[in-house]
This record gives sequence, C-alpha cells and structure tokens, in this order.
Amino acid sequence: MSDDIKTSEGRVVGSWNGISANDLMQELTRIRKLLADEKSSEKVTPREIPHRDQIPDALQNFRAYPLWGCDKKDVCLVGAGANRLEPVQKVLAFSLVEHH
Repeated sequence: MSDDIKTSEGRVVGSWNGISANDLMQELTRIRKLLADEKSSEKVTPREIPHRDQIPDALQNFRAYPLWGCDKKDVCLVGAGANRLEPVQKVLAFSLVEHH
C-alpha cells in the first residue's frame, strides 16, 4: 500500500506511514498550508488518506464527523479540521449513538 497523500486532482502532496495519528495531523496541517500558499483549489479528503484498512470495519462507513485515519495504536484523527485525536473506542461508542 502506498503512503502517498493525494489531492482531489491526484497530485501527491505528502505521505503518512500509518504509525502515528499525531504525525498525520501534523502532515495535514503542512499540506493545508502548502495548498493555501499556492492558492490552490485542490483539497485533501478523509476518504483518500492512506491506510484506510487500519480503520475498524465498524467505522468504515462512519459519517457523524470526518474520520481521517486510525493509527497502529488505535488512535484516530477526526474532525473537519483534522485537529482532534480520539481513541478508537470513543469513536466506536459515538458511532453507536443514534444521530439525526
């Protein structure tokens, strides 16, 4: 599996090895700054982040809030700004709550 983080246009703008959700958070912050500095309309979306296979099956279709990725220590990067780290168990518990 590739570690490449690609934009909506398919351009490689970064990488993540799946080990640390904190590293992913830092990399996405760097990428957002890069795209802003370039005045690019390209975006990076959660569904295009490498290592989606590390997200538990029960969360593969999670839609309550953006789920960017889960690392090898069961920590997930979540939130519209990719700025919150949550344990997998907390995200799983939230996914079991009925949302309207």
